[in-house]
Amino acid sequence: MAFKQNTVNKDLVLPPVIMFTERALSQLKLIIDNDFTLAGKYFRIVVSGKGCEGFTYAAGFTDLQDEDFQVRIANTEDDIFVVIDPFAAFYLQEASVDFIQDFNQDAEGFVITNHSQSEFKGKFWRANPEKTPPVKEGI
Repeated sequence: MAFKQNTVNKDLVLPPVIMFTERALSQLKLIIDNDFTLAGKYFRIVVSGKGCEGFTYAAGFTDLQDEDFQVRIANTEDDIFVVIDPFAAFYLQEASVDFIQDFNQDAEGFVITNHSQSEFKGKFWRANPEKTPPVKEGI
């Protein structure tokens, strides 16, 4: 018996607007220009979890998938694209990416801020059907 999985219907999700701080953009360019192992890879933003304060996010370099949105970084003249799957795109309609480097806290990396994060706090955020992504049935 084949397992049927519901997937987000990309055709019903708007492409998100992703902005980078100057520091994050500089770091992304530095990585792309100097790490040959990332040739052909894309910077991906994902939803990595859900807690009381809303979703948590992660970023890294991966291959492009068929369903992905390729999103041009909104606040730059450069043609730099990030990829985001339809599920993450639904929840991250407007987001900012920063890069932190805090050696005192042993913290370094890209930080994603969802400008609508407050809409997804708590346990009962899904009570509103508009906060659930549209799905393709039985794929």
